[in-house]
Amino acid sequence: MEQAIRVGSDQPVIARAAVSRCIEGGRCDIPVAIQTLRTREADDVVAQLLLWRMAVAQGDAQEAARAWTRATQANRFVDEYAEGLGLLDRMTQGMQLPADAAEPAIDPDTPRQIMVYALAASWIPVLTPFHRECPATEGGERKEGCLHLAAMMADSSSALFSSFGISKLGGYAEDETARKRWQERKRQLYWTIERAMALQEEGSNGLPADSQDYMRWISESGELPAMRRLLAVHGVAALPPDDWQPSVMGWK
Repeated sequence: MEQAIRVGSDQPVIARAAVSRCIEGGRCDIPVAIQTLRTREADDVVAQLLLWRMAVAQGDAQEAARAWTRATQANRFVDEYAEGLGLLDRMTQGMQLPADAAEPAIDPDTPRQIMVYALAASWIPVLTPFHRECPATEGGERKEGCLHLAAMMADSSSALFSSFGISKLGGYAEDETARKRWQERKRQLYWTIERAMALQEEGSNGLPADSQDYMRWISESGELPAMRRLLAVHGVAALPPDDWQPSVMGWK
């Protein structure tokens, strides 16, 4: 029963991967994957933007329009990194990998964890639909949909999408007060990301000391919630000092 539950919960991840491969490699016969994204994942922004990309690649303007409408009405935004990490972790449980002779690990599971993190990080979500359909100064009939997508991204548990969504909303801001509000939110986001990355660098082989817990936190609650929890466990303030600035060049 447990295995059946896991397979079912992983179905959307596998469906998105199948559609992605079709976009990259041309037409292929994946009706079950497409149907899964159109129905079971109809409320997920990421799934609908993926279907939009496929329809555009296939020259199907009507289906592209339908997928775009579903995306702008969706009320859920999956963290693909978190889902991928959880799936890869489950798939590789018990796998024994040789340790790096130059950097021997105390925990024999560390090589597997490093592989899982690296593979999950390679599942970079594509932002092509938003870049194409929602330019920096979006107006007119698409503005409401673009604002909805940007807000969904900003509130997502994905560090990449949250940063992108916040930046877009700052760009759409109609006055200086609103722009500064989004700028401050981005500063707070970057604090979380930079401090979490620093804690990982301090750990063994680029992983935090509590790497097994951290991996579980990501797969269970998402990337940003896991980062915030990591900061809390290590006694790092949740918000940056007033005079702190991100190290990312041109972050504003």
